[in-house]
Amino acid sequence: MFFKASFSPQIMLFALFGLCLPLEVILSRFDFPKNGQNSIQEASIQEIYQSFSSVEWHECNFSTIRSCVSDYPSSSVLLDLSDSSDAQSIISQVCAGYSMIHLVYQDGFLYQNGWTYSVISSETEQLNAFLSVLKYFGWNQGIVISNQYNSNWKEKITENYSGLEVFNVQLGTNIKDFIDKIVFPLGATLYYVFTYPILSSQIQGYMKIRKLLDKGQGIILNQESGYCENNDGALIIVKSGYEFVISKEEYFKKATIDAIYLLEKNENLKDYKEFLNSKLQRSYENQFSLVNIQDGKRVIVGSIINGNVSISGNLNFPGQTSQIPKSTKKLLQLSINAGTTNPGSSPIYNALVGARGTFAIQKKINEGNDILSNFQLDFFTYDCGVTIFNSTFAQACFTKNIDKVGFAHIAGFSSMVAVGTIQLFGKLNISVPIIGAANGDDLLNSTALFPMYSRVQLSQSFICSKYLVVIRGMGWKTAAVLYQKDLWGATVYSLVKLFAEKYGIEILNPEESRSIPVGLDRTHIKNATNQLKKVINSQARLLVLLVQHPLGNYILEWLYDLGARKGDFVICAGFPDLPLFISIQDDYLYKRLETGIPMFTILGETWSEEFGKDIYKRILTNYKSEPNTFSCTYADATYMIAIALDFMINRGLDYTDSRKLMTAIRSTQFHGCTGLVQLEKGSNDRIVDTLIIAGVKLIDETPSLYSIGVFQPFSSKLISIINPMIYADGSTLKPSEYRSSDYDCPFPDREIKSFDKGKGLLFGICFSVALVMIIITFFIWKRWWNVSIEPLITKEEMSIQDLIVGLTIGIEFFQYAAMGPSFKAINTFLSDLSGLLSMKLEDVIKLKNGVFWIVVDFVFGGIGIWVILCAVVILELDDRIRFLSIFRYLRWLADCLMPILGNLCFIPFTSICLDIFQCDESIGDNFTDSFLAKDCYYFCWKGKHLIYAIMSFFALLFYQPLAVYCRPLWQDLQPTLHVFTSPVFLMVKTVIQTTLIVMSITLKRSYAIPHGIIFILIMTAYTVFIFKFKPYNYPRFSWWQGVSMIGVVWLALLSMIGRKAEGKDLSVVLLISLNVGWIIIIGIGFYVQNIKYPSLLYRKKGIDTSHLFKFAFTFGKSSQITLSKISKSSLMKL
Repeated sequence: MFFKASFSPQIMLFALFGLCLPLEVILSRFDFPKNGQNSIQEASIQEIYQSFSSVEWHECNFSTIRSCVSDYPSSSVLLDLSDSSDAQSIISQVCAGYSMIHLVYQDGFLYQNGWTYSVISSETEQLNAFLSVLKYFGWNQGIVISNQYNSNWKEKITENYSGLEVFNVQLGTNIKDFIDKIVFPLGATLYYVFTYPILSSQIQGYMKIRKLLDKGQGIILNQESGYCENNDGALIIVKSGYEFVISKEEYFKKATIDAIYLLEKNENLKDYKEFLNSKLQRSYENQFSLVNIQDGKRVIVGSIINGNVSISGNLNFPGQTSQIPKSTKKLLQLSINAGTTNPGSSPIYNALVGARGTFAIQKKINEGNDILSNFQLDFFTYDCGVTIFNSTFAQACFTKNIDKVGFAHIAGFSSMVAVGTIQLFGKLNISVPIIGAANGDDLLNSTALFPMYSRVQLSQSFICSKYLVVIRGMGWKTAAVLYQKDLWGATVYSLVKLFAEKYGIEILNPEESRSIPVGLDRTHIKNATNQLKKVINSQARLLVLLVQHPLGNYILEWLYDLGARKGDFVICAGFPDLPLFISIQDDYLYKRLETGIPMFTILGETWSEEFGKDIYKRILTNYKSEPNTFSCTYADATYMIAIALDFMINRGLDYTDSRKLMTAIRSTQFHGCTGLVQLEKGSNDRIVDTLIIAGVKLIDETPSLYSIGVFQPFSSKLISIINPMIYADGSTLKPSEYRSSDYDCPFPDREIKSFDKGKGLLFGICFSVALVMIIITFFIWKRWWNVSIEPLITKEEMSIQDLIVGLTIGIEFFQYAAMGPSFKAINTFLSDLSGLLSMKLEDVIKLKNGVFWIVVDFVFGGIGIWVILCAVVILELDDRIRFLSIFRYLRWLADCLMPILGNLCFIPFTSICLDIFQCDESIGDNFTDSFLAKDCYYFCWKGKHLIYAIMSFFALLFYQPLAVYCRPLWQDLQPTLHVFTSPVFLMVKTVIQTTLIVMSITLKRSYAIPHGIIFILIMTAYTVFIFKFKPYNYPRFSWWQGVSMIGVVWLALLSMIGRKAEGKDLSVVLLISLNVGWIIIIGIGFYVQNIKYPSLLYRKKGIDTSHLFKFAFTFGKSSQITLSKISKSSLMKL
């Protein structure tokens, strides 16, 4: 707009509006006031803008502008109110061409042509004012948000303050995303906004929603950014004299009036450019005011003149505080209940020792850049009852500093405190995630009951389910157990009992004396005297305590009063926190240290990998003492919260929303101090892949935890011992299972008595087995094997099968000998060899400590294989199911193993199965007071023994009949066998062997002499039967079968002589007699063989054994083995 004044020069007002509306050129004419009239500053805006004409934006080009100004003299001044850099550039060129002064309201590099000047402070002056404010308040960090026009600020600002992050935001930017994803994660406390009013309004509004303008934070705006509704506490840097201008339009109008007024005052100057340089431009330099928004109003609180800041009023910052925000990382307030105080007269426990892990991880995070790099964790420590919860005490304590709870809280040192705190927070309307570092109670498992709680400490039920595995892995096979009589105690005890049966751990104290009433204090613990005496009388060395604090302490103290002392017990603490609670300083500490150490328990993994080692080192360095294991769980509880906060911040999520934060915590997964930390879905518990077996030892009379080893539930190697457990004597040698170590059994010899009921049951079972076996044998012989064999009359090449038949005669010699009278005094080596071949192992090795059960398991396994092989052969599964090669392999295996499992193993397998019923001695009057003869550490007819007795019954039921039937069947299936055994002899042999086994088990232990006499008579009759019946079709084998039985009878006779002459030194005489007798028997055997029994079997020069193995392991597919008189088709049947 152009107007003609009453004086020279002409002043032309040109305004280009339309940032939001269609752009147009507006022209207006105005006459200056004449002398004597009001000043231009007193004229109204309406008088200045009194007539308008417009030009469309598309016409606003170089030609249009030049035609508008061409009629005006070169001394004219053009006031440009346009807000477009493109339009200003065109106008600037036109003005330069006509030597017109061009005044604009923006500062930029486009206008440095000598004719265009800005009537507002330059960019440099505004920047200097801003930097002066930063310097005054000591602010060197923060976020600068500018518009595109001010994009070159970034370089200038960062040159002075590297801690400032500069972001350019344009119109159309998604402010929510910008703040959530860029501003929010940076964790700044100070924000500097220099942009368009509409953007400033959006930025401030959303920052307020995200609580970025709360107490401790600050925001500074430039004049343009302040043209909107500003937040209380904001500081605005404005040009002096424009402090209360609240819109850009108002600013333009006032600036226009001020500019014309300056020209009016200096109308006689000839050189307008000199005038502008000396007066107009300098009148705006380095003069700023500092405006503060207080209660929604603008208040001038200071000035900035030539870079000097002066505060003249009271400052008010966000959060209604006069405290100047600090230029630091933003604080994230958290809290922890970890003091040393308990309510009333309750014992004090220093929970701060464990909480050292929290403070170590806090320092690690604050000093590092891995997570929350732009934030600082700040912990407030409550001392509101660390192990004992009292509602009144805790409420008063938390209420006193209720504003310090923060975004999340780490619970106190016991489950009772955690549950109480959760309930109290609900009452006080405090909704924050609560994380447990030392709370293992199963009640806390439920997310339904405790949706705002989670923990890194393992649940007690989870740990107890693993205790028996660890106990067994550490070599313990017996234990006494005490549990507290409540829901938790009953739950964990049921798990312990279940796994004790599974892993073969005998619980020695009676079932009815294992529970301890809950609520017993130190005075009334004597009410549990009976239960504790039962533990002492059980002689158990290992005591598993499934009790919580303080009951565990009272039990250890009362055991001391009942006479228990150091080393009497090894304590397994089923309550993982018990090792720490025993160290509570009181007058009874010495009792607990006497009976409670050595102790071990199971905890989560500690000091894992580099992360855990770093925390350990930090605690050791800061506190000059060994960290306890709970420092590790506290560290991970803290880190879990920190990771969740970092996750939410980096994704622009609202971490102040406690439920969203709890969701993020539940989704957290990291490898921390205690190993892999990951919460189980739908539970407050964590998923664990590694557990620590922790022991307790005394260091300077103070209990201290140390790592014994690791337990990995999902690994092929469950337990790995790192440091052997230290026992009461200071050694790592495991003490005896029973405290009565002078006895071979877990009870004194004087308590052992003969148990007639058990003996009668044993005799009944054994003779019933013998009778049934005789009946079954007779039936099988009559039904299937009442056949004769053809004598061998021609010479044949000896096969492997023939050799097996011959070896059987020799091996059975030792087996028969082992079932006769003991001859260990005559020849120890032969006695041991016979015992091994017949599995009469008690004279060879000690069957205590579970060795017998290993032998039984081996026998059951062999019987299982035997049953499978018999099924394949009898049912001809290899022919019927040809498409499965497994049956052809089993058929081949049957040919190899049937003579071993069904013949040679008949005596040992049957003996072992019947040995399980040897419960003829007892320490009481009940069947369950009797103990196993093979291993007196196991009581009969309950638990493991009862299960094995039932299994033994079924094993005999399947094994013996199949053995009787398949013995003759095997030889019929061997095409290369030449030496056949009469089925009648095999039946008789079965009856003889069964009878001898039963006699060995029933008579040999209690009635040795009658047993020996009967044995000699039976074996003599058996020998006569062999010589008369000639059991083999090959006379030589029949002869040596009888000769071997003569040797057995001779050995039995000498054994009986040695027993009868007990006390006399006849061992040498008997040994010589034995050897001389056997030499004579063998010599006569060979002599008669050479005269009467010619050899009908011969062997060719060695068979290529490589071909033999190739044939065997390709199931008959190799045709490279050639044995005389055996066709390839015959071999294929194998």
